[in-house]
Amino acid sequence: MNNFFKVALRPIPEVEKFDTSLRYTDILFGFVIRELFLRLQNWAQLDSALRLHLLVGITLVIGSWIGYRRSLYRSGYQVKFFNLPLIRFISDQIMLILYFRLAVLTEVGGKQQFLESDLTRITIRLVLYVFILYAIWDILGIWMAKAKIIGLDGNTKPLYPKIVDSKMTEEAHQVNWLGFSITVGSLLLLALIWFLANCITFKVSLLATIVLLLLYRWAKEVRTSYQLLQHT
Repeated sequence: MNNFFKVALRPIPEVEKFDTSLRYTDILFGFVIRELFLRLQNWAQLDSALRLHLLVGITLVIGSWIGYRRSLYRSGYQVKFFNLPLIRFISDQIMLILYFRLAVLTEVGGKQQFLESDLTRITIRLVLYVFILYAIWDILGIWMAKAKIIGLDGNTKPLYPKIVDSKMTEEAHQVNWLGFSITVGSLLLLALIWFLANCITFKVSLLATIVLLLLYRWAKEVRTSYQLLQHT
């Protein structure tokens, strides 16, 4: 009975054999990118506010998709009720809702629904929400790396150990403090841009957001490449 309650509260981790959640998320990314491309095809008819808004959207979404596929800490474990991979999966889906909202803020024909100042603030605020979810995603990854379980032999071992060749090992994941620091630093800078949006022009605000998104992805890629180099 004791083991029953343990399994009920903490499902036994299993390796994802078919990568279902990854493929499902890829499809949803495709829907968002389609909406952005439908609006980008009218580039010549768009004013500068709409162009910069769409550039923010495409930089955020494509960068997020690449980062999602490249992440060394993306869970390879099955999503179950209720485990940490499920919470991470839910955070991914909330991000995609925000991406979609950002993509459809304007109409396909280029008709403006907001004042330039309002569009700028809404755009940056949605990106800010995404970065809050990035931080939550990183925290969940750290939690998974540090989570332990007591085996039948009485010894403590990682609950979500490294996966090598689609098999669970006994080795714990390294806690990703550097990636979390990059996310938090970028989140604070983005919050500053959003706070100053009323003091500077919309062009400067949106351009600063695009630059920050590119620098964030570059820093994440450097961190990933460096960690791969350490293991070769």
